[in-house]
Amino acid sequence: MRQEISKDESLLGQVFWLLLFIGWVPYMASYAFVLDPGRAVNDGLVETLTATITLYEQVPWGHPAIGILTVAALLSALVLTKLRWWPLLPVPVFLVVSTQIHLFNEAGLGGPLDMAVHALYAGFAIWCSYLFLRHGHLLSLSFQGYVALLLFDLLFFRLSGLWREEPLSLLGAVFAGYQPNLTNILLFVAIAVMIRMLWLMVRDNRPFYKSLPKGAFRAALGKSLALWFPMFLIFAVAGMSWWAVANLWLKPRVLAEVEARTETVSSELFNWFIEYGEPMSPQTRQEYFDDWDVEIPSATDPLEAALIALNIRQIRFSELKYEKAIRDAAAAGRTIEDFPQNLKVAMESGFPESDLPLLDPPGWCFFLDPVCNTERSLKNAANDMMRNTRSDLIGAAHSAATQPAEGAVDSINARESAALIRLEAAANNSVSTSIKAISGAFRTWRNIALLSGLYSAIILLKTLIIVFSRVIFAPRETAAQFLPEPPTDPVGLHRHGQVFSIPRDHSEAFYVSRWGVTLEGPPPARRRPLGFRFPVARILAFRWSMNRIEGNRDLDADEFDAELKVDEPAEIVTWTLKGGERVVFRFPDFIGMSVGIRVRRITSLGITTLVLGRMIFYAAEGPGTLILRTNAAARVSPEETAERPAPMPKLVAWGSGSRFAIHAALTRIDTFFSGYNLRVSKGDGVVWDSSTKRGDGPGSGIVRFVSSFLLPI
Repeated sequence: MRQEISKDESLLGQVFWLLLFIGWVPYMASYAFVLDPGRAVNDGLVETLTATITLYEQVPWGHPAIGILTVAALLSALVLTKLRWWPLLPVPVFLVVSTQIHLFNEAGLGGPLDMAVHALYAGFAIWCSYLFLRHGHLLSLSFQGYVALLLFDLLFFRLSGLWREEPLSLLGAVFAGYQPNLTNILLFVAIAVMIRMLWLMVRDNRPFYKSLPKGAFRAALGKSLALWFPMFLIFAVAGMSWWAVANLWLKPRVLAEVEARTETVSSELFNWFIEYGEPMSPQTRQEYFDDWDVEIPSATDPLEAALIALNIRQIRFSELKYEKAIRDAAAAGRTIEDFPQNLKVAMESGFPESDLPLLDPPGWCFFLDPVCNTERSLKNAANDMMRNTRSDLIGAAHSAATQPAEGAVDSINARESAALIRLEAAANNSVSTSIKAISGAFRTWRNIALLSGLYSAIILLKTLIIVFSRVIFAPRETAAQFLPEPPTDPVGLHRHGQVFSIPRDHSEAFYVSRWGVTLEGPPPARRRPLGFRFPVARILAFRWSMNRIEGNRDLDADEFDAELKVDEPAEIVTWTLKGGERVVFRFPDFIGMSVGIRVRRITSLGITTLVLGRMIFYAAEGPGTLILRTNAAARVSPEETAERPAPMPKLVAWGSGSRFAIHAALTRIDTFFSGYNLRVSKGDGVVWDSSTKRGDGPGSGIVRFVSSFLLPI
């Protein structure tokens, strides 16, 4: 029987997804404007496409991207056939189409065929993204590996800039137009996470919504909104307050200072021309400035435009001053050997750093004061940019002055010309760099604000679902079935006190934890049965590696029964599962399993799983035996004590099809600051820990659950 695609965690399946992600690299190169919707809307679609799509550069058949994408298409087709993943047939087609956008394109927007190829590519990219959304996982080894590849390429790009004039991108060398950008990578991951979360919320809640009786949903929703409404007010007031502070107070103040500095530079330039015998009328001066302002790109933010204008005028004014300094140094020079030093002294004294129109950052800022820290960060970045530009211009001219003239008799005049040429090139580069840096910073700011707003909306929606669950799953209403699966038979549940013995003639091998339990009998044999899966959860719970206990050890007379021991009042509980049965557990309570157990991750945003306050769970699937540890006496099904309502943190393990009722005080104050008790339905398997250390404690309610969702994966 073919395994469901979403549950297939085989290495071959991960290779298939990674091949798909390789086809996304041209998407990130050509269509990165989708990560900046604010600029795309402001500039218009046609201008955005013309300015942004970089793959409209025709390349020959021998281009590396074509070969890599072709090989990826063939490999993906072979893997798809091997795994029989026929619903994913569009993926190899998408990779084939990816090769065509490097061939059928022209400069500019291209012709009908070129646009059709790009439209086809975009269509398949969206289709394949949907397929990954439906069948893949963001926490899979393939997606994490792809993100790691993008980050490694970015790191290599930055490091290569230390010894190369033009930094090298490994992916950029293969895929035309790709430039590593940390902002694009982070936004790509953030958007993928949020779209995945929205998809899960719709997918996981639709069956439950359809199962409710008529009128039940509306009545429960009305009561839930009344209890939840203060949370919306908190987010709304906080968001509006920050918007008002940023846009009505911080930005206008910084904008006024930047415009004042720009006017200061303009006035200094006017006086400089007067002082050095080149006076000009205000109209002529304005025409001079207009020529510089042509370099200012369209900006969606007035402060962004003002900062770019200040930097451009400062760079061009510096260029004029340094041109004069170079000429003065050449006129005063006696020998070629003296010229470089005279030039450097003339440039540094002609325009010292103290003359830069630096912005005034605030003094000491409390680390929790976002307004003060934002203003200081913004102004310090602008000041550093002006200081670096000054150093770059001086360094470029001085470097040219120290080198013999090429293609001419080496003389002071020849080196003067070379220094002027290098100065102009450095100034042009500084203008381009400053525009990219400022625009990139504001683009990041806009998109962080957009993502924060969307993320806040998702958190609000999830908290509403949690409140809704307190109402709809009250004891007299509907029971919350964790997953739509048959209940797990509690017959296999057994308490063993402080000692669990594995006979030496037991046929099945076991893995037991190296922490939280003592193994007596067979010698420790370190193994890693879960490979590299779930690294964060396993490392935090000290379950990265385990000891293996072999089966059928009775053939050796020197072997003993294996005994697992814990200290009182802790207890060991085993749960023997049949084939297909699943038990949900926490890694801190997990101390062992037989070799037949398969551990899988469950990601769900359904209301029946959010009852437990999380969206990521781990489940053991039979056949085999799961070994758990409690901190105090265990309460297990089918004991009557297991049906007594208890706080959710006391849950150790439960069947994937278990049904829970909620006992909660339905008042606003308790909704926010009080937890609730869960009661498992009769006949469902569950393990409780009676330890008082696992109670709710202060700060429960949905305030506690908000912190659980700050990290969405």
